[in-house]
Amino acid sequence: MDRSSDRPGHSNRLSTNVEDVQSEAVNARRSLDPRDRADGFAVRVEAAPEHELKLESLDKSGLTLMSVHEADEERPQEAVVWVPDGSVPTLLRKIDQFTENTRSGTPKNAALVANIEQIEQATVESLWQEQEPLPDHDAVVWWELWLDPALSEADPVETLRRLSRVHGWQMVPRTVGIGHFRVAQLRTSVRGLTQILRTNACPSEIRKPTFTEEFHSRELRDLHRDFVVDLVNRLRPAALGAPAVTLFDTGVDQEHPLLRPVLIGAHSVMSGEGPDDNDPRGHGTRMTGLTAFGDLEGALSSAALVQLDHHVESVKILPRRAPDTPRPFGEVTATAVATAEAADPEQPRTRVFAMAVTAESGRGINGTDGTATLWSAAVDALAAGTDVTVTHDRIDLLGPPEPGQSRLIVVSAGNVRDHQPSDLVDSTGNAIYLDLCDTSRIEEPAQAWNALTVGAHTEFDHVPTADGFAGYRTVAAPGSLSPHSRTSVLFRDAAALKPDIVMEGGNLLIDADVTQVTNHDAVSLTTTARSHLGQLLTTIDATSAATAQAARLAALAHAHYPNLRAETVRGLLVHEAQWTNAMIDGVYNRNGRRKIGAGQLARTVLRRYGWGVPTQERVLSSTASAVTMIIQGSLKPFVRDGAAVRLGELKMHELPWPREQLLDLDAAEVQLRVTLSYFIEPNPGRRGMLGQHTYASHRLRFALKGPFETMKEFEGRTAQAAQAEDDARTTVRPFDADRNWVVGPTNRDRGCLHADLWRGTARELADCGVLAVFPAGGWWKYHNSADRVGRPVTYGLLVSLTTPEVTADLYTPTAVQLGVPVPVELHPATEIAIPLETRLF
Repeated sequence: MDRSSDRPGHSNRLSTNVEDVQSEAVNARRSLDPRDRADGFAVRVEAAPEHELKLESLDKSGLTLMSVHEADEERPQEAVVWVPDGSVPTLLRKIDQFTENTRSGTPKNAALVANIEQIEQATVESLWQEQEPLPDHDAVVWWELWLDPALSEADPVETLRRLSRVHGWQMVPRTVGIGHFRVAQLRTSVRGLTQILRTNACPSEIRKPTFTEEFHSRELRDLHRDFVVDLVNRLRPAALGAPAVTLFDTGVDQEHPLLRPVLIGAHSVMSGEGPDDNDPRGHGTRMTGLTAFGDLEGALSSAALVQLDHHVESVKILPRRAPDTPRPFGEVTATAVATAEAADPEQPRTRVFAMAVTAESGRGINGTDGTATLWSAAVDALAAGTDVTVTHDRIDLLGPPEPGQSRLIVVSAGNVRDHQPSDLVDSTGNAIYLDLCDTSRIEEPAQAWNALTVGAHTEFDHVPTADGFAGYRTVAAPGSLSPHSRTSVLFRDAAALKPDIVMEGGNLLIDADVTQVTNHDAVSLTTTARSHLGQLLTTIDATSAATAQAARLAALAHAHYPNLRAETVRGLLVHEAQWTNAMIDGVYNRNGRRKIGAGQLARTVLRRYGWGVPTQERVLSSTASAVTMIIQGSLKPFVRDGAAVRLGELKMHELPWPREQLLDLDAAEVQLRVTLSYFIEPNPGRRGMLGQHTYASHRLRFALKGPFETMKEFEGRTAQAAQAEDDARTTVRPFDADRNWVVGPTNRDRGCLHADLWRGTARELADCGVLAVFPAGGWWKYHNSADRVGRPVTYGLLVSLTTPEVTADLYTPTAVQLGVPVPVELHPATEIAIPLETRLF
C-alpha cells in the first residue's frame, strides 16, 4: 500500500494507537493483585484492505504473535500480538522509521508499517477462534483458553485458578499441555474473560471447548440365541500377544457370550463409573462386536470355524450422564491412551486405537473447517508417539515424539443426523442427499492429520418385503456414499484430505411419497447387543460402523505383517482402497482418464470418499497381476549448517521391476500406485501458516523419475522442488508435470498421507524406475530447536505395479532381484510384501 503521501501522519497515528493501549493497560493493572499483573499487553493489528500483514516482524524483537485471523469477505486480515512493556520503545522506533528512507530510497520498514491499518486493544472477540459469533456478553458459558507460558514469568494456570476462586468461576481441574501451550477450560461470561485479558493469564486464543457427553444409539432387535451359541462353539480366540483394537466409547458388556473370548480388558477414565456399557442402547457393545467380527451376518450363517487374530480392549470415555464439571475430549482421549497402555505393562502388544465419537454439530453448514483444535491436535500428538504424563491436575503430551512409539488412531468422520426426506430425494425422485453430505463438514477430531479418518459408503440396497414397506426404496445407489457420512468438500484448501477411506455404513429407506425415511435393520450391519436387555444381537450403521470395521482391518494387518509400524499400516489400508464405479461416475472415463480437472477431482472424489474402500482380501492376500513393495524408511528432514538450519536428506528408492518384461508388454497400459504415509508433530496454535507457526513439524513428498531423465537430472530436479516449496503458502508448486498422474502433486500433497496413481504404457514405465522421498519444510526447521533439528523421521512407502491380465510373470524376476525366496509353484504376478530388510537407495 502506498502511504508515501502522508508517511508522518500514518506513523504518528499508529504510534498513538500503541501508546494509548499501553496507557490503558497500565491503569487497569493497578487494581489487580500484584501476583496477577502482566508486564505487557495484547494488541489487535488490522491489515489494510486487500493487503497482508508482515507476520514475521510481529513475532520478533520481543513481540509474540498470539493468533491470526485470515482475511475473508467481511473483514481484512488481523493479528493479535503480545507487546511486553520493555518492547514498546522498539516497536515505536520501527513505526517511526517509516518516515525515513533506506539507501535505495524506499521507506524503512515499509512491509510492516504500510500494511497496518490500525492498532487497538485486543478484546475477547479478537482472540475468539470460532466461526460462530460470541455468546451474549452476560451469558455464563464454558470457554477453552490457550495459554502461552512464555508470555510471562508467572504461571498463567495458577493465575487462572486464583482468579477463578476470587470470582467464583468454575474451572476444569485438569489442564492439557500440548505444543507450546497449556489449555484450560473455564466457565464465565465475556465480561469475566475481559478481566483475564488484563492479567498475566491473558490467553493467546479463545475457543469453544469440546466436552464428553452422553451418547445415543439406535433401536435394538431380537435374533435367535441359538445362532449365538453355535458361533461361540466355533470361535477360536487369538493368541495371547496378538494385536488389539482399543475402543474408546461407552464401555462394553463384558458378560456377552460372543465378547468374553475377545476382550482382554475393560477400563474407564470416567470418575466414579465402571467400565460397563451403561449407554441406553449399548453403543460401546455394538462397536465391540463389529470391531471383533465385522458384520456378524456371515459368521452367524456359516458352519466353519472362526479363528480370531486380534483382541478388543475397551476404555470407557463417555459417561452415563453429564458430569457436574465437564472434561475436554482432548484430555479424556490422552488419558484413555495412557490408561490402556499402563493396564498390563508385562504384556506389551500392538494396539489400534478406535474412536467413533465426534463433536456433534447441527444442520446446515457445520462441523470443522479443517483447522486444528485441542482434541484433533491431541490425537495428532498421540499418534506421532508423544509420551503422555497424567497427574491429578494436569496432563502433558511431552515431546519430542518417538517414531518407535507411534500409534494408529482410527476416528470417524462424523454423521449427518436428523435426515429430512426433502434433503434426500427431490420431487422427481432423484437422489440429492450428496448435497447435504457435502455441506455437512467432517466433525472434530476427524480433521487430525495423523488419524486414519473413516467415512461411510454403502452397498446395501435390500428393501424389506413386509407390507409396511411397499413402495420404499434405498436412498443411495450401491457403491455410493452412505447418506449418514460427512465430507470435507467445504474444507479450506490447505486442510488435509479427509476422509482417508470409507467402509460400509448402511443406507436409508424412503417411501414413494418422499415423506418417510428410516434406517431399517435391512440396510444396517449385524452386531452384538447388551445382553441384559434380553437380546444378544442388534444392528449398527453410519460412520460408527465404518470406523469399527476399519479398526478391525488395521488390527488384522498388524497381525499379518507384525513388523509394520503404525504409519505404514495406515498407508496400507489407503493403498489397498479402491473407488467404486459409482464414486467416480462423471469424473473418469472408462479407461480411467479424468473427464474434468484435478481440482474438481479433489473436491468431489477425494474429499467425499478418500481413496475408496479397502477389503480384507486386498490388504491380507494376493491380487492377480500386481506386485507390491513396502518400504519402511527414515530420513533427517532438517540438519544444522553452522547457525542455520537447512533441508536434510532425500532418499532414492530403486523400483525393482524387471525392465525387460515391461518392454515386452510394450504399449499395454500399466498402473503404478504410490502411497506415502508419515506422522507429523503438531503445532496447534492459530498464528497463521508461516515458518515456525505452520502446523506440521515436517512435510515429506515423493517423485518419480521421468523416462528421459538421467539420475543426475532427477536428483537435481528433486532437490530444486524441495527448496521451492514455500512453507508460508498453501499452493504447492507443481512437481511432476506428467499427465500420467491421476491426482497430481498439487492435490495429493495435503496433510501427511499422500497417494496417487500413475497410468501409462509399460514401455514408458520401464525407464522410470526410481522414486524419491524428500522433505519440504515444517516448523521444526524454523524453531531451530536442538532436540528437533537433526532428528530422523520415519515413513511408510508402498508401491504397486499392476499389469493387464496377461501371462507375464513379474513376480519371479522381481523376487530374484531382491533375494526373496521363490516357491516352486508360484502364481504369476502375485502381490507380495517385500521383506523390510530390502535395501534403501
